Amino acid sequence: MNKNLELTLKESGDNRPELEKVLDYYSTIPADSLKYKAAVFLIENMRNHKSYKVINGFEAAFDSIDKYPKCILRRDIFGRMLDSISKTTSNRAELLFDIKILTSDFIIKNIELSFNAWNKIPKNKRASFDDFCNYILPYKSDDEPIEKNSREKLFKKYEWVYKYIEKGATLRFVIDSITSEFGFVNMNKIKNYYPVPLSINQIEKSKLGLCDDGVNYLVNAFRAIGIICTKDMVSHWGNHHSSGHSWIYTKYGKEEYSAGLEGYEDMKNKFKGESLPKVIRKMYSCQKIENTLSQFHKDVTAEYVPTVNIQVENIFNVTNSTPLLCVFDINRGWSPIALGTFKNEKNTYNNIGVNVLYMPVNRSNMPVNYPFYIDNKKKVHFFKPSESILEYVELTRKIGLSSKRNKSKINWIRNINGGLFQGSDNKEFKNAKTLYEISNFNSTHITKIKLKAKYKFKYVRFYSNKKESFLARLAFYDADRKILLGEVVKENNVNLIWENGAFDNDPLSLSGGKDFSLGLKFSKPKHIGFIEFQVRNDDNHINIGEEYELFFWNKKWKSLGRKIAADTLLRYNVPKNSLFWLKNLTKGKEEHVFTIDENGKQFWPGSSE
Repeated sequence: MNKNLELTLKESGDNRPELEKVLDYYSTIPADSLKYKAAVFLIENMRNHKSYKVINGFEAAFDSIDKYPKCILRRDIFGRMLDSISKTTSNRAELLFDIKILTSDFIIKNIELSFNAWNKIPKNKRASFDDFCNYILPYKSDDEPIEKNSREKLFKKYEWVYKYIEKGATLRFVIDSITSEFGFVNMNKIKNYYPVPLSINQIEKSKLGLCDDGVNYLVNAFRAIGIICTKDMVSHWGNHHSSGHSWIYTKYGKEEYSAGLEGYEDMKNKFKGESLPKVIRKMYSCQKIENTLSQFHKDVTAEYVPTVNIQVENIFNVTNSTPLLCVFDINRGWSPIALGTFKNEKNTYNNIGVNVLYMPVNRSNMPVNYPFYIDNKKKVHFFKPSESILEYVELTRKIGLSSKRNKSKINWIRNINGGLFQGSDNKEFKNAKTLYEISNFNSTHITKIKLKAKYKFKYVRFYSNKKESFLARLAFYDADRKILLGEVVKENNVNLIWENGAFDNDPLSLSGGKDFSLGLKFSKPKHIGFIEFQVRNDDNHINIGEEYELFFWNKKWKSLGRKIAADTLLRYNVPKNSLFWLKNLTKGKEEHVFTIDENGKQFWPGSSE
């Protein structure tokens, strides 16, 4: 018996007989030698695996949402259900060691189903035994709750895939077909009410949850039908204020495909040029801890983005036995994403992604040097401030506007161009008069347009002119700047959680859609003197009347003073070659660090435009 297996059995306590039953079951039949090896693999690597228990009391919410029709309001309704239950029910998370709870019947059935699915794959496409053990055999994806018959249910649900495989379907076709049918919708707020990963059964009912929940489901589903699958993830984006992301990695024969929950796009293409500090692959077997922070993580960063190895001197002379590498996080300050080595007063970090700003620290999160940025050309720049040399800057935002993977905020602005403000004497807007056409527009702020009030109209509107666009604000005024009120008229507006978001005073509520119109019907014709509008936005620009504080990093964050915004720019004299952090003290939590480029403009490391 090998040492790992012996140690697992020893630590399993009262559950040891259940694990030994599995080994005994397969050891007595020579024809099952491969299954015995699989059983040994599962059990010897099980020792440090844990799984959450399903939290009791929330069953009614999942049962109810299962019966609710698919629509844009479904997520909000489910949130209200969970919120209501969480106020009267304990949602304490409980994490259990797998070696203490899994029965022999469960493990044997899992092995039998795994081999059955594996053998259904054509021989020329079938996974090797090593890949089978790592990516098909495991009974779970991560630390989600373990359910008795989930593998069998998933096999029955998706066994239709085999008829397509027999006809020569590509891996991408299979994956995209299942993800399309899956129809999972991300719901970040679920963790506020239900703080543990969802089970397979809960996901089947809700089709809502964290991105990680959806990925766990798909990993289990593809393993159930014998296709290599696991979770790839970035624990923290280099250009996000607090979060990371996960997706699935699949392999079938020589085909490989990394897909998100929506499918139809390879993540290895989507993430080219992205700010990925460290990409890790979730493994069931224990790995040698080198560049990652967990024994169940394999470093696959180089499969997604260019990487570098870098040495950083310990110029602050801190105790440094366990070097870590961090990225900025608004809640933690600096969040560890990778492990390094320490030798001759230098930290070495291997296989780290480019287009990322890093902070090298020790185990106590104490910096050993200044923050540095590795650009797309692999050039390294340290931000050591020159406090005696100041430069004048004008700040426009507190977080970058877009990234390589997500340009939606840029598109919100671009898509408003070509939009029309129109007046008419009829609700169909036949022979409508164009009051103003939006062009060359590039702002997230409220914009007011002065018109020549020559005509009176009973109906006025914004028309997106066949584009998909959204408004956070829409208002019409007379020549004396008095706001005009009327009955809301609209067409092709997406049914959002706000009835008429553009007409309230919330910059984050909105109205819009594709080829939509939104306006007012007056009791009698009115002169239109001014139009006020604002595109859909994240409200992270500088808002008049709100209080801000600017910091720069020099061994710690140091304040450059507080200011109440008098207009849409904040003006400061700042130390050259610094890393900055602008905080909104009035509201909001989306903030990220930035530098000042050679043109005196804000530059967001890892972000674009």
